[in-house]
Amino acid sequence: MAQLVKIQDYVSRYEKNLYHYQSLFMRIKENRRKGFKTDIGEDGRKLLQKEFRETLFQNQMKWATSTVREVSNVDQKYNRDQQLQFLTEEIPDNYFLFYEPVLRVKSAPVELDVILVGPATISLIVWMKGEGIWQEAENKRFWKNGSSEQKETRLSPVIRLERMNSIIKGWAEPYKEQLSIQQTIIAPNAFIDLSNDWRKINFVDKRNFKEWHMRIVNEPAPVKSQQLKFVSEILSIGVTNSLYRKDPLQNESELSFEGI
Repeated sequence: MAQLVKIQDYVSRYEKNLYHYQSLFMRIKENRRKGFKTDIGEDGRKLLQKEFRETLFQNQMKWATSTVREVSNVDQKYNRDQQLQFLTEEIPDNYFLFYEPVLRVKSAPVELDVILVGPATISLIVWMKGEGIWQEAENKRFWKNGSSEQKETRLSPVIRLERMNSIIKGWAEPYKEQLSIQQTIIAPNAFIDLSNDWRKINFVDKRNFKEWHMRIVNEPAPVKSQQLKFVSEILSIGVTNSLYRKDPLQNESELSFEGI
């Protein structure tokens, strides 16, 4: 499971002490895994592994929206967000996930899409929901869905991707020898028809989504120091809105997420 370090402008344990919480997460995950009994269902799938991931996801949400002394007012849509759940549950724990983070850019808050930081890559991701065939419209600021009955049109995801890149590339410059930036547009349930696009963008759609996912899953490298330094720097420019708890938690258990 990827380590969910930041959602929106919510307070996060990781921004308080990245190094402590990333290692604590690994210990807790291993201890929790030992506590789950694995049964085989009628379809041959491991039942309590799905339960384990779902439980861990909900507990990660706690870490990404509260600390011992602070708590943020969370939009409950994130607890049901299948995209967020996939990126958290189906990406290995040597990756750090920023989900729709609000960063401070020249004193102004800017909301981005998805940043996934691995041992060797910084993936800037715009995720497109829905089915159909996405093509560039005549006005290149928009994409159109050619197979949609209503001929759906959306602002080009390339614009959002380029905005992310312009913000992140300066922070990534000191780490360019260890961490390369990858710009990716993902439409897992649709097709992207931009065969003549010249930009250095990875287009991941229904045809190659599983291949993209497996490349990440099979990344063998452990968490690296330069990776942690970069994540720490992005967390340092994150916008945080929170309230102090009326009854601050007294301690943190290393054996369970519960109560922390």
